[in-house]
Amino acid sequence: MNRLKFWIAVGLGSGLSTKAPGTTGTIGILPLLFFIWEGPLIVWILGFFVLCGLAIWSIPEAGRQLGESDHGQIVIDEWAGMWLAACGISLCTDLTVWIGLCLGFFGFRIFDITKLGLVSWCERKLAGAWGVLMDDIAAGGYVLILALVFGMISG
Repeated sequence: MNRLKFWIAVGLGSGLSTKAPGTTGTIGILPLLFFIWEGPLIVWILGFFVLCGLAIWSIPEAGRQLGESDHGQIVIDEWAGMWLAACGISLCTDLTVWIGLCLGFFGFRIFDITKLGLVSWCERKLAGAWGVLMDDIAAGGYVLILALVFGMISG
């Protein structure tokens, strides 16, 4: 069971890069997002909650094995944040899958790396797996909000 938790937390290996594991880990979820891009809202919602549940379940064990609770190679949290960002772009805009995923990826990574506002607060104030997860959810939430505003403006 511990090996399963570890592999889920490191994004099925996508976060094991020694260079920019958060970025490579985020890339790891893109193929799945490509396939569900035009899926119904329920698929997006269920997928999001499954990823969050898997994150809360797997992060503590991976952190123990890696020697750090928020080790860079733990990327299931990036998967959940990127899922939320892609959900917003897919459901709120008319962008094609390729453009939408590129914008979502870069937007999510910018908010995740710069730790603006709520992203920083979540990372500093929330403990354990929740803190590891919620800063990425906040980063994805920023992209979702921007997609919603863009979708409303563009009609």
